[in-house]
Amino acid sequence: MRAAARNISRLLALLLALSPPLSANAYDFGAFGPEGPRMREQLWLLPSGDKARTLRATVFRPEAHSNDTEGQRLPLVIINHGTDEATRLSLSLPVYYWLSRWFVERGYAVVLPQRRGHGATGGELSEALDTCAATRHADAGNTAADDIAAVTAYMEQQSFVDPDRIVVAGISTGGWASLALAARNPPGVKAIVNFSGGRGGHAYGQRNEICGEDDLIAAAAQFATSARVPSLWLYARNDSYFGPRLIGRLAGAWTDAGASAQVHIFRAYGSEGHTLADDRAGWDLWGGELEDFLTPALPSRDEPALASTSAGQPQTMPAANGP
Repeated sequence: MRAAARNISRLLALLLALSPPLSANAYDFGAFGPEGPRMREQLWLLPSGDKARTLRATVFRPEAHSNDTEGQRLPLVIINHGTDEATRLSLSLPVYYWLSRWFVERGYAVVLPQRRGHGATGGELSEALDTCAATRHADAGNTAADDIAAVTAYMEQQSFVDPDRIVVAGISTGGWASLALAARNPPGVKAIVNFSGGRGGHAYGQRNEICGEDDLIAAAAQFATSARVPSLWLYARNDSYFGPRLIGRLAGAWTDAGASAQVHIFRAYGSEGHTLADDRAGWDLWGGELEDFLTPALPSRDEPALASTSAGQPQTMPAANGP
């Protein structure tokens, strides 16, 4: 069954990738092909921040049950990928299987859009606005957030999505883009989850070096001046892109500017902490913190909403089970 699912996914991704980048008018948005056996996997076409360009995406949903009510609406999580210049034109669509599964098992619909200039979406990399010597971290974050905002606005109109229970999550540059989106306070977005987020890591190929670090800190403060969506920040101690010292500066700038953040820096994770969201083992580190964060942020329809976490100093957790 797993082999068959992988083959179906690869075939569908290949068929999409062999065609040129789509304009927004080339197809109707929505599902593109049948559901697969793996968490009802389905390819979708979605709007982007540019009305002339379309995004490819993967959608997962929980299995339908006989006692489901017609028109049942699910909470939605939008998971946003990172950027690797060496692999960004890969044919495959990122699905972050274990992270997606964590949400699906808890009743969420999941959408994973591939932003402009990445993989199957293709075309010009819209976020590439700068160089390591002359960074524009805020502008790049906002350009990526334009894509997320367009996806959010489209998906909240779907019949199976609860438009008032949306989570925006991101990994690496996708986490940075999610923080940029937080500055816009989209009405239906109730929580931001930042996995290993940042931009400009591995400056000139060097671990723990950042392109334009001060610019990155200033951009975080800029986003935070208007961001009022609660955010959860999840990092590992041995992240060679965005390590504890940088996270301390970023989180400090974020909360000092008035935004809310719960920050957790976990013990060393494997050989590279930047992969915290990539596999099942990560659940044992961040799963409980994520559950505790989302429960009050997105209560079920028959539970009253709790007050949002007030702005304040980040809560940095000590390493668990040793250094």
